[in-house]
Amino acid sequence: MAEEQGQEKTEEPTARKLTQARERGELPRSPDFGGAVGVLVICLLLFFVGTEMIDGFSTMLKNGLTFHHTQLDNVQDLPLLVGARFFDGLWAVKWIFLASIVVALLASTLNGGLNFSGKAAAPKLSKLNPLNGLKRIFGAQAWVGLLRNLLKFGAIAAVLGFVLWTRRAEMIAMSRDSFEMMIASGASLALITFTLVSAVIAAITIIDVPYQRWSYLRRLRMTVQEVRDEMKDIEGRPEVKRQIRRKQRELSRGRMLERVKDADVVIVNPSEFAVALEYDELRNAVPTVLAKGRGELAKSIKERATFAGVPIVSSPPLARAIYFTTEVEDPIPEGLYRAVAAVLAYVFRLSAMTPGLETPAVPKPSLAPEFMFDEFGNPVREQRS
Repeated sequence: MAEEQGQEKTEEPTARKLTQARERGELPRSPDFGGAVGVLVICLLLFFVGTEMIDGFSTMLKNGLTFHHTQLDNVQDLPLLVGARFFDGLWAVKWIFLASIVVALLASTLNGGLNFSGKAAAPKLSKLNPLNGLKRIFGAQAWVGLLRNLLKFGAIAAVLGFVLWTRRAEMIAMSRDSFEMMIASGASLALITFTLVSAVIAAITIIDVPYQRWSYLRRLRMTVQEVRDEMKDIEGRPEVKRQIRRKQRELSRGRMLERVKDADVVIVNPSEFAVALEYDELRNAVPTVLAKGRGELAKSIKERATFAGVPIVSSPPLARAIYFTTEVEDPIPEGLYRAVAAVLAYVFRLSAMTPGLETPAVPKPSLAPEFMFDEFGNPVREQRS
């Protein structure tokens, strides 16, 4: 029973699964959304620029059918004349041309997003398999497409029936008008009908967009085992693990260095080690390590301390002792209380000292044998400077 449940696709697709689907050219697109919205926008645009466009076409036709005898004599100029007439035609429909491009881009962005996939353009022999073709014909997606097409057909028939019935008197009256009036009235009626049909189809496709999104995500669902395998595949790669650890170290190092400015003192072994301590008796009666490091990290700690005005005290044995025995955010061990207290007292005395007086000597606290280490963290028998 557990195995059967493990094979059910109950998990939402991961980001990697969605990326792979996009690479294959699979997007949650409604097939008629872009065309329906584009036609609707063009119909609405014709209401505002239709007269200007007709005038432009009229001018183009008049100019195209009018020839001067000098033009007939200079046959070599005919290509230029044809190009000029072609440009006039494009200029007449410029607004529709630009609107079509803008609407096509916006519709594609809203309808699944822009995407180019070489895999989708490549030929697939699996499409020639008749069994796969039967699955597409009789599958759930095909039935949904059939229902959508029937709905569109019914909506178009209803709109056409409504327009023809309500405008029946007007259409009969057209036959008694002049030819020019009949063309103008017919074009107006056709534009109104076409706009209403486009609006209905656009409304249907807008409803279809969230369904396509839901169907797309449902189709890409994964089993629990597939999710586990993917995580193992991603996290199991040595280069990925190294990158994750490097990012974690960088984030941890960045947070640690940010806290150096809050330290009361930075104790250093000038050649390699640095530890930043904070002593706030209201929060913790014991000094706490805010940051520690060696080599380049110790150099960064000292630079941050200098920039923030945090006192830096050189005490190599104590710096090594704290570095090897205490982690960041932990209080110092009890055996180092006296040594750290001496350094803090020295720092507080410096901050309260009147300018011009003699600077007190840097303390050299003695440490218990168990807190004496060399630069490699090995215990030493006698205190080293």
